[in-house]
Amino acid sequence: MKHKVSILSFAILFFAISNSVFAQIKDTLKQGDLYDMDLETLMNIEVTTASQKKQKISDAPATVISLSAEQIEKYGWVDLKDIFKALIGVDVSYDVQGEVKTLVTLRGVEGNQKILILQDGQRQNPITGERFIYAHNIPLYLYKRIEIVYGPASALYGADAYAGVINLITKEGKDIDGITGSVGYVSTNALNAHILFGKQINEDIDVVISGRIYNGEDYALHEAYKDMNDYGSVSNYTGVLGDKSKKYPIKNWNFLTKVRYKKFTFGFDWQHELESNAPSCIPTNYAYIENNIWGQDIRHFYVDYNIVKNKKLDLSAIATVGDYTINPASNFYITNTQLNNGGASYKYGYSGYVSGLIKANWTLSEKISIISGISSDAVKSFPKTQNLSEPYHLDEGLADNLSMYKDSNGYVFGLKGLTDTIFGERNYQNFGGFVQAEYIPIEKLSVIIGARYDYNTIFEGTFNPRAGLVYRATRKITVKALYGTAYIQPSNYYRWENWANPYAMHIPNEDIKPEKLQSLELNANYFINKNISLRTSIFRNDMTDIIRPMPANSQEGDYPYYNALRTSIGESPNSGFVEINGNLGKMYSQGVEIDLNFQFFSFLSSLGYTYLEGEDLENNTNLPKTSQHKVNWNISYSTKKFNVALSTRYYSDVNTTNTNSMYGNTGSGDKSLKFTGATIFYANTYYKLNKNIKIQASCDNVFNTKHYGGAPYGESIWIQAKAPQALRKVLFGVTFNF
Repeated sequence: MKHKVSILSFAILFFAISNSVFAQIKDTLKQGDLYDMDLETLMNIEVTTASQKKQKISDAPATVISLSAEQIEKYGWVDLKDIFKALIGVDVSYDVQGEVKTLVTLRGVEGNQKILILQDGQRQNPITGERFIYAHNIPLYLYKRIEIVYGPASALYGADAYAGVINLITKEGKDIDGITGSVGYVSTNALNAHILFGKQINEDIDVVISGRIYNGEDYALHEAYKDMNDYGSVSNYTGVLGDKSKKYPIKNWNFLTKVRYKKFTFGFDWQHELESNAPSCIPTNYAYIENNIWGQDIRHFYVDYNIVKNKKLDLSAIATVGDYTINPASNFYITNTQLNNGGASYKYGYSGYVSGLIKANWTLSEKISIISGISSDAVKSFPKTQNLSEPYHLDEGLADNLSMYKDSNGYVFGLKGLTDTIFGERNYQNFGGFVQAEYIPIEKLSVIIGARYDYNTIFEGTFNPRAGLVYRATRKITVKALYGTAYIQPSNYYRWENWANPYAMHIPNEDIKPEKLQSLELNANYFINKNISLRTSIFRNDMTDIIRPMPANSQEGDYPYYNALRTSIGESPNSGFVEINGNLGKMYSQGVEIDLNFQFFSFLSSLGYTYLEGEDLENNTNLPKTSQHKVNWNISYSTKKFNVALSTRYYSDVNTTNTNSMYGNTGSGDKSLKFTGATIFYANTYYKLNKNIKIQASCDNVFNTKHYGGAPYGESIWIQAKAPQALRKVLFGVTFNF
């Protein structure tokens, strides 16, 4: 009932705003002055992420999409996760599980740890390789521009710049010039509010300070999808389990400050996230209750010193201190077979690091420029613990006692050679150096060649080259031929991940190699006229040494693995399923993207189509978590006071894996390994009452369409084979500035 009220309220506000501004629409059409720049200028703005230097987006040796603060405002995107529904080449599943939250697959490359997230060039992903969580935790009001680079970029950025790079570029104090803020109510019963102060004190000092909270509840998927057999189990909870609240909490906040003083920039940010860990788990295994949660904190402090800056040389040094910690309350709440009780299996993990980077951008002549740098990372790493019966005791230091898994010969988990029962820090260092040169032999042609070498004290060396040709055929047509490589580090998170229950066990593996990717791409941009542009890309990704869970091989002499919890069900501790992370198999993805952008009077629109195919060569199946056809259409209409925007996302049938319990090789499910796609609509409107106050209403899933996305992990007996997506969700808000 509350959702019917929400959409009615949204419609009333929408039409009330619309009727009040019809006269202004007519005036604006006459004026034709909504944008100061034509589309060709807009599409050739400067970007920095593709080559770590300023260059026109058409000259960058990569496919780059740049989203402005104005676009973020027009479409009502609140958090970073929201932009994926509007981006070409992306398969996205929302609310899949707390440790992932939003599952993102870019050009067929699946995994949140495979997109490098930067903020002002500073790494945001946990340095030890944990999955990046896209939740209600990365607010977008802070940013004047978001740059999305498609394709591998390890030649510049090192580990984890695998499928692409997203750089969040914060506003300067001079951009804000005062105080702005907002207060919003979300129909799931949540509060979203922020305050942002920015000021350029003088030519030498610029200050930004910001705070944001998102607090309340998330969408109760088990109530919306009662027709799913799996979700029916929630209504069957009895006893202690039945008495527990079925709400899905969100308790997130952010803090950021950035100060520029002459040649120095000081930055600090703190991201606190705590959300439900349940949504796409199977309720008979993981309980749908309020205290089944996942929380974490990510913090960074950096100092950037611009040593030299002139026409020939831009030399800077950056020092960063950061950490990542799992909230000790984080747990997987496991139900018992009677669904009347259960228990929390708590988790904890920590990583901290100190990094240094010296970077130089040389302009040797009009034809030759070079960018180069050296970096060093010292990492303190305490990977995610075993399943704990109570929250981690922070005062006891970074140690996890695995002695209960020690067999009679002193081997932990029965793993030959592993005798250390106290699981503690696994620290390491990484050293890197890169160079990229651009040569312009003729006016219309740029040749880009670069490479990076990293040495890690755990897995030793990796070398990643890069090459590109950018040909400016005419003033309106640019063609790019690109080659790139990337790697995923075999991080401590994967090397030392361990958990056990009476039925299965996951054990450490120190011998994982880096996962690697090679990419080829042909890209063309055509500015048909000052109002219409067309971009098309053809790409191929080849991935090898895929890091993923797999059954553990038999040890020398068939020495057995050891799971002490097997005795609780009357079985031998030397039996049961044993899993391990390792390198297994190859994958490829290939496809075509077509992106049409146009501007007409006060209308701005983009229409994108993606064709994607590929194969998991290990399992001889289509790429999991992906659809073959995707369409994204975004259109906005704006006057000086009024805006209305609509986004439409279509995706065809989605591939699952061949290991899930509803489809594929197990059970009696559909052997096609697919589930049906959908078309989803999103809307946003606002009206500026005056220069200081704006009222807004936005709606996700306008037509309340039931639909599904790819599920995380291997879609085993613990995870749904398809992840139900939220139905209609409405936000009402007021933004102010003074």
